[in-house]
Amino acid sequence: MKKLLAIAATALILPISSQAATLDREQQQQVKELVREALMENPEIFIDVVNELKKREELAKTQAQNSLLTRSTAELFHNSDDPFVGSSTPKLTIVYFGDVNCGFCKKQDPVLEALVHHYPDLKIIYKDLPILGSSSREAAALLLAARAEGNDAYLALHKEFMSHRARHDSDSIASSVKKLGLNLDALKNAVDDDINKRLESNIMLAQRLGITGTPALVFPDAIVRGFTQENVLKEMVDKRLRQIK
Repeated sequence: MKKLLAIAATALILPISSQAATLDREQQQQVKELVREALMENPEIFIDVVNELKKREELAKTQAQNSLLTRSTAELFHNSDDPFVGSSTPKLTIVYFGDVNCGFCKKQDPVLEALVHHYPDLKIIYKDLPILGSSSREAAALLLAARAEGNDAYLALHKEFMSHRARHDSDSIASSVKKLGLNLDALKNAVDDDINKRLESNIMLAQRLGITGTPALVFPDAIVRGFTQENVLKEMVDKRLRQIK
């Protein structure tokens, strides 16, 4: 019986076509019959095989994601032009893809702010991902224009944009800029090809990483999609900081 189960499990995991070189038609039919008989007598075999295949699939996905993150490390974590909050000499860095019109991003922002206050060795890089309409693009471009005036200018305007609970339009964007005492016309004039290319680069990077919505958080070894509770993020940060130590 053990031999029979082994044959059945092997036949389930390996496609019959891969055995064609060593099995003739009659032998292949015999294997199929053995598989059917084994499954009828021991249906738990199928569950075991399915679970094993799921494990292999998850492992393959994880390996592919890690390979992609490794290839994207410089673009994700080492662009000195990217705005950030937290430590300038961090032990751990997280990249945050967000959109000013994303309701869940407006919830995620204070969670991330709490994280950097709790962890002095944490850095969060902002990658504006304007995917929710023309006003998202307009605001993201002005944010990067403000970044040219300094990291603090970006952070202040980002927070002001996120405090607007409704969807942005040109009027609400202008109001947010003026509320901070920034020169709207100067920021608009500062939106050049370089800023537009950076936004396009963010979009292409997100696509390569399989990020199709916001918010999304990218650790050096993991991608977290959608809004994530503070306690979950703290567990993830704690685990990685322990590994670094």
